[in-house]
Amino acid sequence: MAIFSLNHSFIGRSKHPPRAASFYARYISRPEACTQLTGERMPTERQELMAWLDEQEQGDRKNARVIDKVIVALPIELSHEDNAKLLHDFCDRMTEGRASWVAAIHDGPGDADNPHAHIIFRDRDPDTDKRVMLTTEKGSTGRLREGWEQEVNIALERAGLDISVDRRSLEEQGIDREPQIHVGAAAMELGRKNYEFESNQKEVTRIISGEPTTVTINYPAIDQGRTRFDENEERIARNRARELPANAEDADWTHRGGMVAQQWSAISWVHKANERAELLYERMSNGQTTDDADPADARLVREHMTDRAVERVNKEARRETTDSKAEIWESRMSDMGRAMRETMEQQRERDHEQGLEIDR
Repeated sequence: MAIFSLNHSFIGRSKHPPRAASFYARYISRPEACTQLTGERMPTERQELMAWLDEQEQGDRKNARVIDKVIVALPIELSHEDNAKLLHDFCDRMTEGRASWVAAIHDGPGDADNPHAHIIFRDRDPDTDKRVMLTTEKGSTGRLREGWEQEVNIALERAGLDISVDRRSLEEQGIDREPQIHVGAAAMELGRKNYEFESNQKEVTRIISGEPTTVTINYPAIDQGRTRFDENEERIARNRARELPANAEDADWTHRGGMVAQQWSAISWVHKANERAELLYERMSNGQTTDDADPADARLVREHMTDRAVERVNKEARRETTDSKAEIWESRMSDMGRAMRETMEQQRERDHEQGLEIDR
C-alpha cells in the first residue's frame, strides 16, 4: 500500500565537514543500490556530480547551506518509469524549473519492499544565483510535504489506482492506529538475526523556528532497551490487535504478519489447542462420547499425551491429507510455536499438581 513519507534535512558548510555534500552524493548513487540517477541543471553522472558539488561548495560563503536532502517513499504500486516521472514532476514543481536537483532512485531487489528516492536540491538559480525554494525559511518542510502529497496522488490517479496518500498524522486523520517507524533494510536484517544494537547520545541539527539548531538526542532514554526493529514490531502487533474481530482467536495465526504478532497468536492458539486436547482426552479416558471430535482429533489427543508426542505427529502429518487437523497443526506450527506448547504443558502440569483446574 502506498504510504506517505518525506524526510527533509540539509548539509551546510558551518555544520558539516568539507565535501560532505559530494560524499553524500557518492553514497546515494552507489551502483549496488541506485537503479537510476536523474535530474535537471545538475550532473547525473556520478563522478561529475561529485566534482560539481565540490565546486559549488567552494564558491559558497562560510555559513551557507550547500544542499537540501529529501528522502521520499515511492508508491510500491507504480512502475519504475512512473516513479521516475513522479520524481521529475515533484522536483520541477518545487524548484519552479529553475533551481538544480538530482534524484537517486532505490527500487532494486534489495529495496523491492521499500522503494524510495534520495533527492538533492541546490537552492540556487544557475543563471541568477538567486534562491528559489527558500528552504532556509520557516515552513519549507511543510511546503515540500504538501507538494509531495499532491504529486503522489496525481501519479496514482494517472495510473488508474483508487488509492491516495495523506501527509497528515494518523491522529489528525481520525485513525486509531499507532504510526510505524522507519527501520532500514540493514537494521531489519540485523534485527532478525538478534543483533545487539547500542544506544548512544547523538548531536543532530534541526530546523527550529526557521534556524538550524544543534540538539542532543538522548537515545538510551528514548529506546529504553528496545531497538527500532523491536519497537516497530510491537507497534505492528498492537495495530493488528485493534483490527482483529471479536472471534480473532479462531483465526489462523499464520495469516498475521509481524514477529511479535505471530508470537502472541501462537501462544493463544497453542493454549486453546492444549485445553481442547486435554478435554477430549479426559472424555475418552472416562469412556464418554466425543461427538464433536473427528477421528483426526481422537488420534491427535492420544499421540499428544505421550512423551514422544511431537515426533509422532510429525510422522503422521507427513502422511495425512491437508484436510487433517493434525497436518494443519504440524505444517503451520513453527519451532517457536512447538516450544511454546511444551512450556504451556509444563505450566498445566504444575497447575494440576497445585490443584488448579482449567476453566472449561
